[in-house]
Amino acid sequence: MRSLLRHRLFVVLFVLALALRVLAMVAFSPAVWFDDSFEYVGVAERMQPYPVRPSGYSLLLWLMRPLHSFGAVVAVQHLMGLATGAMVYALLRRRLSGARPVWAVLAAAPVLFDAYQIFFEHAVLSDVLFAFLVTASVTVVLWSPRVSPGRAAAAAALLAAATLTRSIGLMLLPLLAGHLLLTRSGRRALLVAAVALAVPLGGYAAWYASWHGSPGLNGGSGVWLWARTMPFADCARIRPPADEAVLCPEQPLGSRRGSPHYIWSDWSPLRKVPGRPVVTREDLFQPGIDDLAGRFARRAVAAQPLDYLGLVAVDLGRTTGWRRGPSPGTVPIAYNRYAFPNVTRPLPDDVRIPGGSIHEDLWAYERGRAATRFTDPAAPLVRAYQTYVFLPGTVFGVLVVAAMVAYGAAVAVRARRAAAVPAALPLAAGLALVVAPVVVAAYDSRYWLPAVPLLCLALALVALGRTGGGVRSPAAARPPAVAHVSG
Repeated sequence: MRSLLRHRLFVVLFVLALALRVLAMVAFSPAVWFDDSFEYVGVAERMQPYPVRPSGYSLLLWLMRPLHSFGAVVAVQHLMGLATGAMVYALLRRRLSGARPVWAVLAAAPVLFDAYQIFFEHAVLSDVLFAFLVTASVTVVLWSPRVSPGRAAAAAALLAAATLTRSIGLMLLPLLAGHLLLTRSGRRALLVAAVALAVPLGGYAAWYASWHGSPGLNGGSGVWLWARTMPFADCARIRPPADEAVLCPEQPLGSRRGSPHYIWSDWSPLRKVPGRPVVTREDLFQPGIDDLAGRFARRAVAAQPLDYLGLVAVDLGRTTGWRRGPSPGTVPIAYNRYAFPNVTRPLPDDVRIPGGSIHEDLWAYERGRAATRFTDPAAPLVRAYQTYVFLPGTVFGVLVVAAMVAYGAAVAVRARRAAAVPAALPLAAGLALVVAPVVVAAYDSRYWLPAVPLLCLALALVALGRTGGGVRSPAAARPPAVAHVSG
């Protein structure tokens, strides 16, 4: 009871955040859907290493399949979202001494109350699992100043699981190694972390090779980079050889759509590669197409580097737009939009994973209807909440800049450099998760969802040093040396 009283402000807000999630579960059952959802379920029904993306999230669905309930899946994801907010709060309370608890509460609030966070928790998508695993890894690493071998192994295993959920996690692996070196955690910690990463990633790569002929986590790196170049690629300047010219965009400059459309649309040039028939989505990522697309993409970037950098800069700027998606009260939304639905329409029924249609996969998993059902008056309340209560992109942009400026100021002042050490990992990881997708794939507001708790942690760890909160340094964690005098 004394512990609850000490954390009473956070407990009150945590209960409110829990109530919002219960309301969402009552309002929209069993889940909400996005286009990628159907592939995750199809892979879970016929468990395999999927070429389009790693199968870690599908493995979670497969493990929960005996429950035959998408409602249970989203309940677990809501708990993951709450746990992510709790980790932010707990880590800041532990690592900061003398800081007022309200600052730790504020750092956790975006995860607890952002309507889009709640939406993704309620969707059959991998984003919340990935964010939870990354935040858990950072929490384990930063729980105390010096990282023990056991915590290094646990953090690495969590990061490996995150990478098998979304391949962008590969960007975070060297950051973990850098933190272990920066905090002088020792060779043993580095060794066990390397083993904890290598075993699951290597095992998955071998499984992938048994299905697709070569080791990997997924295919299509060339396809994704090729699609990234489509908004600006000018074949008159690129001058691709004849075999690559089939991948030139047909639309004139200035009237082209976003990068993902060039992969998934029926008119995609990828479907026109001679000798490479495309029947299902994974066929778009077959090695012959991926290799050809990768060569075209590298040629396009080399020929038009400023156009490429300009596109990246524009899309990074889109991150700071105020709104993050359509208001559920203004446009008809059934699925495939980042908003709770306001109309009912049949879900698609094509074949995503060979062996069964979308309808058959959803029915087999749920043992019943899986289309989203509304319950009034809860549904209008949740839609209204999403219209008004969310973390705007502009505020997120301010968070990014504030964290970078505060970190730079801490590094510049010798007395405050100790505060910069623990902040380095969440700051670098958060920035990587914002920038990397825009560089290699496309802009999507959901891609920066996992960066929010990391950047909140980084800003708090650095900035609270100015307000009386002190970050425990590695030196402070070591016992004082005891002089031995022989006589």
